[in-house]
Amino acid sequence: MPTAVTFAVWGGIAALVVCASIVGGIVANLINEGDHHKEKMTTMPPPSPPPGARMRAMSEHEEIYGKGFNHFSLTKDERKLFSTLAHRSR
Repeated sequence: MPTAVTFAVWGGIAALVVCASIVGGIVANLINEGDHHKEKMTTMPPPSPPPGARMRAMSEHEEIYGKGFNHFSLTKDERKLFSTLAHRSR
């Protein structure tokens, strides 16, 4: 005849198996959702940037480099050389 200790051991083993299967199912579900999310993200085009991002980048550029549309600070000789080269290429 089984004793109370035997019932406790078998009950503990059963509880452990049930808990392990529940946790394993949750982990498997999360991994599966991650794979589906990754597939969806790689097949979709990238989202469009927010509308204010370009203006914010321009204002940051102006804060750092000052206003104006000069991308390069050229001397008079350099400007003269580049205008001559541009005129020749036409």
